[in-house]
This record gives sequence, C-alpha cells and structure tokens, in this order.
Amino acid sequence: MVTKMVSLWNSMQSVQIRLICYLLLVMLPLMGVSLYAIRQSQTLLIRQTSDNVYAALSASMAYIDVIMRSIENISILIASDKEMNDMLSKKESVGNEIFAQVKIMNKVGGISSVNDFISDISVFQQQTGTLVSSSRTGVRQVDLLDESWYRRAYDLRGISLLVNPSDTPDRFKKVDYLFNKDNILMVRAMGLNRPGYNPNLVIVAIKRQVLLESLEQLLEDTDSTVYLLSDTSEMLTSSGSFFSRAWLSDPRRSFLTDSPDGSQQLFVSKVTSASSSWSIVLAQPKSSLYHASKQIQEFIILIIVISILLALLISWILYRRITSPLKVLSYGMHQIRKGFYNVKLKKKRNDEFGFLMDSFNQMAEQQSYLIRDIYEQQIQHAKTDLKFLQSQINPHFLYNTLDSIYWAARNYEADEISEMVLNLSKFFRLSLNKGKDTFTLAESVEHLQYYMRIQQLRLLDKFDFEVQLDEQTKQLPIVKLLLQPIVENAIFHGLEKRRDNGGKLTIASGIEGRHLTVMVKDNGVGMTKDRLLYIQRRLLHIKPGFTFVNDDANPDMYGIRNVKARLLLYYGDRADLRFESSESEGTVVSVFIPLDRTNLA
Repeated sequence: MVTKMVSLWNSMQSVQIRLICYLLLVMLPLMGVSLYAIRQSQTLLIRQTSDNVYAALSASMAYIDVIMRSIENISILIASDKEMNDMLSKKESVGNEIFAQVKIMNKVGGISSVNDFISDISVFQQQTGTLVSSSRTGVRQVDLLDESWYRRAYDLRGISLLVNPSDTPDRFKKVDYLFNKDNILMVRAMGLNRPGYNPNLVIVAIKRQVLLESLEQLLEDTDSTVYLLSDTSEMLTSSGSFFSRAWLSDPRRSFLTDSPDGSQQLFVSKVTSASSSWSIVLAQPKSSLYHASKQIQEFIILIIVISILLALLISWILYRRITSPLKVLSYGMHQIRKGFYNVKLKKKRNDEFGFLMDSFNQMAEQQSYLIRDIYEQQIQHAKTDLKFLQSQINPHFLYNTLDSIYWAARNYEADEISEMVLNLSKFFRLSLNKGKDTFTLAESVEHLQYYMRIQQLRLLDKFDFEVQLDEQTKQLPIVKLLLQPIVENAIFHGLEKRRDNGGKLTIASGIEGRHLTVMVKDNGVGMTKDRLLYIQRRLLHIKPGFTFVNDDANPDMYGIRNVKARLLLYYGDRADLRFESSESEGTVVSVFIPLDRTNLA
C-alpha cells in the first residue's frame, strides 16, 4: 500500500502545472478565435485602407493631371503666339526692343496672374540672351546656351521638358526668382506656328508648395508622408525626407514594408498617372493605420489576460485544496520510509482525502506491528544460530574434566599434552565469558592465541602466527567468536595443507576511513578462482535479516556465512566480509565494521 501511495504522490506532484495546462487548454479555442479575429480585423483594415487610399490617390493624381494639362496648354499658347514669335525673331532697335520686351512681359504676366499654380512665366530670347519675366523683376541677362536641358528642349521641337532644380547655381543668381528649389520648370521651344523651330524658349515655373498642399489633404496624421514623382522618378515635391526607390519597383499598389532607417513599419500606397506617368506615393506608419482598431484589439487582449489570470487563480485554489492533504500524506510516507512507523496523521477532512488519511494511519499501525514481529523473529532465529556455533557446554563439567586431564598429564610429564589442555581450558573459559556478548579486539585476539597455540601443538609447529594490532583499535568492542571461524578456516584449509613447515598466520587491524578493519592472512595453499567466486557469490546472498532456519540445505561454509550474518545483524548493512585468494599463495579475509556502530555491539 505504501508503494501505491508513493506512486499516487509522484503522479500528483505536478498537479498545479497540469491544472493550469488543462484550463489553458480549455481556453485555447477562445484565445485562438480572439487572436484570429484580431488578425482578420487587421487584414480587413489593410484591405479597406488600401482601397480607400488608392481611390484618394487616384483622385489627387487626376487633379494634378488637370493642373499640369492646364499649365501645358498655357505654355503651348505662349509658344504658338504669332505676335510674340515675330517680336522675338526680329532684330529691333534698342527702343523697339525694349518696347517689345515690355509687351511680352505684360502678355505673359496677364496669363500667369490667373493661375495659382504658376509662380512665373519667362521667355528667353536667344539673340539677345535676355530672360523676359512676368514678375516685377523684368528683363535679365542670362546665358542658357550651355545648359544641357536647353539643348534638349530645342531638340524636342515643341514638346515640353520638365526641369527639376535642386538649388540655385551661382550662374543663375540674377534669375533666382525662377531657378530655385521652390519651383518646377516646364520648358518648351517657341515657334509652334512657324515652319521651323527657333531657339527661343518659354519657361513656366510651377510652385512646388502649391502642388504639395494639394496632396497634403491625403495625410490623416503628421506621421504620414506623401511624395510626387515625375515620369523619370525624380522627386518633384514631398512632405518627408526619407524615400526608398524600392517602393517604385514593387508591383503591388499597397504593401507593408520597413522604413529606410528600419525604425518602424510603413504602409505604402502608390498610384501612377496613365497620361503623364507621374506617381504619387503615400507612406503611413503601421501604428497609425491600426489606431482605429486598437481599442478593440486592446479590449480583446484584456479579455484574454483576465481569462488567463482567472485560470491561474482557479488552478491555484484547486491545487491548494488537493495538494494540502497530499503534502500531509507525503510527510507520513517519508516518515515511514525513514523507519518511523509510529507516525499518525491528523485528519481534518471528511471527504475522500479524510478516508485516505484514516487508511494511512491504520496501515502505518499494521506495518509497525508486522515489522516488530518479523524483526523479533529474525533476532530469535539469529540467536538460535549463535547458540549452535557456541554449542551447549556445561561449564562446570568442562572445567573439572580439563583440569583433571591437565594434572594427569603433568604427573606423567607429558608437557605438550598439559600445555594443549591448559590453552583449551583458557579458550573455553574466555568463550563463555560469563554470558557477555562482546570482547575488546585485544581480548578477542588473546582468546584466538590460545586456539592457535593448540593448533600449533597439534600440527607440530608447522606454522607461526603474528599479531599486528593498531593501538587505536585494541579497546574497540567486537562481537565474540567473530574471528574464530575465519582463523579456523585459515588453519584447516590453508596452512595444514602446506607440504612444508613455513606456514604463517597474521592477524592485523587498523582504521580505514570510517571502518574498523581486521585482516586474517595466511600463506597456505589458497584456493582456485572458481572456488573464490563461489564463496563470494554465496556471501552476496546474505542480506540483513538472513537466518539459517530457512536457508538451503548446503552444509558448506556454515561458519563463514554465520560470520557474515552476525556482522549484518549487529552492525548493519555497512559492515562487510571480503575474501581475496590466489592459488598456492594464500588467502586474505577482511572484516569491515562501521566505527559508529562498535558501541552497539
């Protein structure tokens, strides 16, 4: 049941995240529809704006075409005026020439005064190099013969030429009322009614500002800009400073693009006149374009945000209602995993979680009873196994019998027999130890020395033994008879089988990290690799709580397995028994006891 509850906790530990995901999943259709509505409204707005702006641009373009056709007609009217052409072609006296210039000035002045788009009309007489203006400036000397646009206008044979000054050069300072950046010049050769064209010109100056004012009605906000371009893509007038030539090459009439400086997105619309090939380009910031639908979008986004916050709040409330009892159950399970089976959960609810807490308390109590019963049974079995090893010897009968044998041997001067009996008597006296379960390490080794001396006498001094105890370990208590089976195996299975008398048995101790280590080493016949692996496997099967009562029927290794079982019983699973052996070289058996558990022995 504990496993099921741990599994339940693992499956519910991310319940808050899951609840949030589930609620957001329910809200996804709402958010999707809302975002789709925003997207569609933006698309519809762009489409409607594109149509409206294109219609407005087309109307403005038609208006400018009418203006330019009117100005074109005025220039044609002047260029074809017979009287004016006659006066320009004749070489008059000074007085007559001045009279003719005044007459020309009055004539073109009357024409320019009725058109608000015209700032000046001037006639250039090639013979005299004079420019007769409709303005109050009168007549000025100017050299136009070297200007590229003059030759081109002459070559066009009466077709108008558009000149777009960007500033006033020094050579035109005397006529800066005409050649300046505020004017667009329409130039045409005179003599349209004559058989051949003459080199005289009529120059009509068109006000850029008036053209711009006619276009600024397209601007809905101060951030928008409008541009008027000629048929050769020259900038005639504009309300802004930045412009991208790529806008003209785009085949679409309306599109979204980045501004030249990359600071914002622009909605660009353009229209081109079919008659003049002039173009109007309108650039509006995307932000101002969406201003009309911004409130609706903000309202929809606000609804989405509020819905998300409500989902988080609801998930938190549900999470608290569910995880609060789960945390209590988790605490109880952790206590049980640590071995505290007397834990009892406080029940404050009468729902399914309250029932679960009641079941947990009952389960913990049952587990406590079961573990205590099983543990006591294991201890009892272990004590029974220990009794088998120590045997059931009547101490008084044993002591009296050994004492009689000892004195009989002394009477017959059998020194070896008397020494053997004396050591055996001391060995058993210390083994019984008045019911104590532990010796210090020094006492345990002293006890083993009696046993080893008996074996030396039995084997006619076939081996020697050596004791190397670290001073820090001598007074550490260990379970009695823990090392005796190991020493016994070393003598019977190792040293006794040597063919010579050079055997040696060494008992050494030390402290390695947090363990007391006791090593029993012999230089006997050792064991094969298969036998070593077999012993190591058998020892690995011995776990805490092992008992021989339910063990298999294999009788071998009884003493060694008893040592490993007692180690785990008294010192826990950090204690260990390890074998190392090489055939014909000997065997090393090491006992590892945790230092912090020696006081529990």
